[in-house]
Amino acid sequence: MQILRVMLGLLLLFFGNAEAAPVHSFVVSDVVVNSGQAKQIESFVRYLSEKSGYPMQAVFTSHYTGLSDILREHPDSIGWTCGAPYVEDHKAYGQQLVAVPLFQGKPLYHSLILTQKDRPEKQLSDFKGKVLAYSDIRSNSGFISPAYALHEKGIDISKYFRLAIDTGSHENSIQALLGGLADVSAVDEYVWVEYIKTHPKTAIKLKEIERMGPYPFTPVVAGPKVDAAILKKLEDALTGMKADAKGRTMLKDFGMDGFVVEPDSFYAPIAKMLAAVRPDGHAAR
Repeated sequence: MQILRVMLGLLLLFFGNAEAAPVHSFVVSDVVVNSGQAKQIESFVRYLSEKSGYPMQAVFTSHYTGLSDILREHPDSIGWTCGAPYVEDHKAYGQQLVAVPLFQGKPLYHSLILTQKDRPEKQLSDFKGKVLAYSDIRSNSGFISPAYALHEKGIDISKYFRLAIDTGSHENSIQALLGGLADVSAVDEYVWVEYIKTHPKTAIKLKEIERMGPYPFTPVVAGPKVDAAILKKLEDALTGMKADAKGRTMLKDFGMDGFVVEPDSFYAPIAKMLAAVRPDGHAAR
């Protein structure tokens, strides 16, 4: 009996002192519809954790700068970001590309210029002195793409509109148009497609007047200290989703067709736009 007590004590001591496996952050901002909807994202993160063997928990931020800060300060973290922040963060502190989603069969999407159905304007440059809604100053489709389009016409986006509203998400930009708070907005094509699936009357009230792109889609990325072996496991888990029943269900819920692996150079078109609209090389904060 005494021996059993000693053995039990040793086991308790061992397990009590054993360090639990670290849980890493999977940081999400405005990249999928209802990015703040915890259940869908958390299910995806649990799935990816199980398939890759890299324990993660979902962390939500309101802007891409928060996501960038977490991956810089906690370089073992993973994130789902936008192409423009990825280009800036890869250059600034070695953020790594993991995989790119497929939207309508391709790893590409457009930036859409939306306005109310009855407005006469035909393109973004027709809205001089009006109110622009954008999702995030670092969003490729929400800000960089329209800024570059205007730049190509010799127009500075920061001085062209009477007011520019940072809405925090593409869905909020759509709602700003619906509510009359804004005259025009640049919105992620993927978010627009998914939004009108559940809000079909929106397509009656708003219209697309200009389409920019296509651009490389929003990537899953990793901090600079995630090693090559883990990156490969994450890549395999993401690219294997379409061959897995649970993975296919999640992809359908997101409105995506899968994930593919692309080189860093895939984001060169966005790097070119950033060089034009932010020639000092500093990310907006």
